[in-house]
Amino acid sequence: MKNLLLTFLFLPILLLFWTGSDAQTITGKVLDEKGQPMSSVNIVSEKTGKGSASSSTGDFIISATLNDTLTVSAVGYETLKVPVTTLQGFQIVMRSAQRELDQVVVVGYGTQRKKDLTGAVSTIGAKDVGGRQTLQVSEALQGGISGVSVTRSSGAPGAGSSILIRGVTTIGNNTPLFIVDGIQVSSIDNVNPNDVESITVLKDAASAAIYGSRAAAGVVLVTTKRAKEGQSSFEYNYEYGIQRPTALPEYASAPDYMRFFNEQATNDGAATGAYPQAFITNFADSNRLFPDKFPFSNTNWQQVIMTNRNAPRVRHDLVFTMGTGKLKTKASLGYSKAGAFYDNYTYERYLFRINNDLQISRKLGVNLDIAFKRTNTVSPVVNPIYEARLMPAIFDDYYDNGNYALAKDGRNPIAQLREGGTNDGRFNQITSRLAFNFKPVDGLTLTALVSPSFDYDKTKNFSKRIAFTNPEGTPSSFSNQARTTLTEGRTENIFITGQFLADYLKQFNGVHNIGVLGGYEELFNSNETLGASRSGFALNGFPYLNSGSQELRDNTGSASQSALRSFFGRVKYDYKNKYYLQGNIRYDKSSRFGPSYRSALFPSLSAGWTLTEESFLQNIKWLSFLKIRGSYGEVGNERIGDYPYQATISFTNALFYQNGVVSPQTGGAQVVYAVEDISWETTKTTDVGIDAAFLNNRLTVTGDYYKKSTYDILLNLDIPLYLGFDKPSQNAGILDVKGWELEMGWKDRVRKFNYSVAFNISDSKSKIVDLKGTILNAAGPLSSFQGSEYNEWFGYKSNGLYQTSADTAGSPRLSSNVSPGDVRYVDVNNDGRITPADKVLLGGSLPRYFYGGNFRVDYSGFDFGLVFQGVGKRLNRLSDDIVKPFGEAFGNVPAEMIGNFWSKNNKAEQNLMARYPRLSTRSLGNNYEMSDYWLINGAYFRVKNITVGYTVKTKVLNRLGMQALRVYISGNDLFARHNFPKYTDPEVGNAAYPIVRTFMAGATVRF
Repeated sequence: MKNLLLTFLFLPILLLFWTGSDAQTITGKVLDEKGQPMSSVNIVSEKTGKGSASSSTGDFIISATLNDTLTVSAVGYETLKVPVTTLQGFQIVMRSAQRELDQVVVVGYGTQRKKDLTGAVSTIGAKDVGGRQTLQVSEALQGGISGVSVTRSSGAPGAGSSILIRGVTTIGNNTPLFIVDGIQVSSIDNVNPNDVESITVLKDAASAAIYGSRAAAGVVLVTTKRAKEGQSSFEYNYEYGIQRPTALPEYASAPDYMRFFNEQATNDGAATGAYPQAFITNFADSNRLFPDKFPFSNTNWQQVIMTNRNAPRVRHDLVFTMGTGKLKTKASLGYSKAGAFYDNYTYERYLFRINNDLQISRKLGVNLDIAFKRTNTVSPVVNPIYEARLMPAIFDDYYDNGNYALAKDGRNPIAQLREGGTNDGRFNQITSRLAFNFKPVDGLTLTALVSPSFDYDKTKNFSKRIAFTNPEGTPSSFSNQARTTLTEGRTENIFITGQFLADYLKQFNGVHNIGVLGGYEELFNSNETLGASRSGFALNGFPYLNSGSQELRDNTGSASQSALRSFFGRVKYDYKNKYYLQGNIRYDKSSRFGPSYRSALFPSLSAGWTLTEESFLQNIKWLSFLKIRGSYGEVGNERIGDYPYQATISFTNALFYQNGVVSPQTGGAQVVYAVEDISWETTKTTDVGIDAAFLNNRLTVTGDYYKKSTYDILLNLDIPLYLGFDKPSQNAGILDVKGWELEMGWKDRVRKFNYSVAFNISDSKSKIVDLKGTILNAAGPLSSFQGSEYNEWFGYKSNGLYQTSADTAGSPRLSSNVSPGDVRYVDVNNDGRITPADKVLLGGSLPRYFYGGNFRVDYSGFDFGLVFQGVGKRLNRLSDDIVKPFGEAFGNVPAEMIGNFWSKNNKAEQNLMARYPRLSTRSLGNNYEMSDYWLINGAYFRVKNITVGYTVKTKVLNRLGMQALRVYISGNDLFARHNFPKYTDPEVGNAAYPIVRTFMAGATVRF
């Protein structure tokens, strides 16, 4: 397969090399008005139709003839017609046509000039996405846009990130709406980062209201690359990388573990520990002489599991671009594969996309796009990270005869990893988009669009029983599980989008600019799932259902449908590019609500004033642009599940005793009380902002302050028990969010030296206004109730460790087991006891002061980029797997605790300095209760990416028939500064796959 793929990749390159060697060529250089080289300028021959693009040094090569005419174009510059008078060495000087703020950005169902925006909208381009060298688009957003927080908890192959726009909006789903080329998608990670032209984030309700009931959590618009007039190229990208953990915890050695286990046993009242002192004193000899005898192993389980010191990552991309007067095509094929630090874990993805623009006539154009995604995943059925960190070193991994050791009663992490089975997934998605664009009169564009998307997914979970042996080779009675089990699933999802748009733009008397957009949209989603399972397989190497026992089988199936029908519109007006007014409205009807409650209206209004167009500011040379804007809007949330207003019947199997025989029977009942008038959650947002540019547009600044309130949040409110139903969802809650954002950028050029700097920072804070007396997760550790932040830490206030028996005597305690060395809690209500009534709010768990930025330099073919990101404030709870000993009553002891825990064997001075409580399983409930004792400052700074590249000069490539060649080296997550222990990462989750540091090298060749 690999040889076939490589042959397919390189065959087009060889063909292009062979066909291009005989072409007559013209060379030249493109400069700007300051005489500096310009890259990525499109040059097209009118006679041959051949196209080219200038390199980073401004040089270009193109197939053309004398007396030909070259069409030269670039974004932000006037298009030129240049006659060809010589074959070599002539220069083309580009003239600026627009400023940075005149660039066009994508908004809901259309585009607008950046300077004309009246809502809170941020955009990043292809360099900011593809240049981050990530496999997932979501990760490329981290730190890139103010007000957008991107968090991750794992660096596993194929892992994505969680995206929040301006904090939380509801108690439930806070994921933004993702739109790719005007079509709703489930994830932006199904798009190749190198296919992205731009990403626009609609952050306030004024800009997002045109998406109505789907926009409460914000909207992310992804625009993919399309061919431009005159482009003609074939491009191949190759990248290879290796990944290493940014941090890994360490654990106690076998003799230390036995010593600590004995200490916790005697702390809990035992006369002696489980392990004789002789075992500990003579451990080295016992380990050498009796390695198979428990407990004389000394296994570093993380090293045993992570057999791959470096996890590989590879990526191939083929990109074909052709742009003529009637047909413009851009097609890409991407392949990526990522391995892991241990066996049976891989991620493989194929992405194909073709974007076609057909000009049928002067008035009619057609877009025909097709995209295909295939993802293959393999992962172990157990979490080997958790198992390896839990298992103490005293348990053996392999016997001397090569067989798997029993470890803890057959729970051998390496045996489970290699022989315990895998989860296999095959995920396929086909998306197409057909749009007709008709321009009957000047200024009016009619668009009809249909886009079906099909998902066909297959999963296979094969969990295998492992037959262990004893050290002497005899069969063991222990096993990892009772029997081998196979569970298979099939999912079919169909999502169809239909749109009709009418967009009219007109200028009157040279000063009045009016835009009117009207649209109709229908969305239909159908989902079916099928599952089947069997247990009792005679052959562990044959994962097919017919091989399992017919007596131990099961099957499941479900289906759902939903639909949304909408009318929407936008009216925008500006006078002399000075005073702006815009209104949006959307009318939605959703099948998720009862017939009388399906309709809702979502309006917005925004205004702007460009002060620099006023005469009193036009003579200030250092002020290039200044605009203030304000907006108000309403958006909704219809993602509340299917049919919550209906009384649905749930089916279950129950055992009945009939005629002396126990037999299973299927029964059905209404479980959840249905509330017929359930309706939308509505979010109202007010935003004020400022856009400014200084020093001839080299410095740009954007700032926003906003407040949003979400009403009618769905809550599971109490109902009388005698009704016999579970709590239903009802519209009741209110949540407020306040925040601010700041973006700054500087761009300049000094002769051949081009550089840019960008920085953004934002903050948001949520507050629960009303939950009708409901407390979400009342036991903690994260709770939400009236007056709290959303998911605020909720627990006890601590006051150090008890040092002596006198300290504990008469002191309020959580339990009678509390002794010297345990965590002391504050009796907040002064009732002489420590009870749940003493729990208080300890601070928000959500990150605050998200920031990020980048620095880029281009000089004489070399380019350098640095991206950083961080969090300025966050309360984090230290994970159990790195601070809690004896998990599951037998588990490991983190090495960080050694010498740092309270012990009766310590001196008093040492115990006063102890960071961790005494070793005790009986006091684990007291010591590791949710309290501020385990909270730390989770702020961090991280260097996300550093890339250094070099573009080979055109003169060298001319002989090879190439347009451009760039080679680069890059690194992701290279450095982090934080307050966490050095053996953990500030982003990683509890017992999760490590966050990884990636080193890459790659090349891009364009013909």
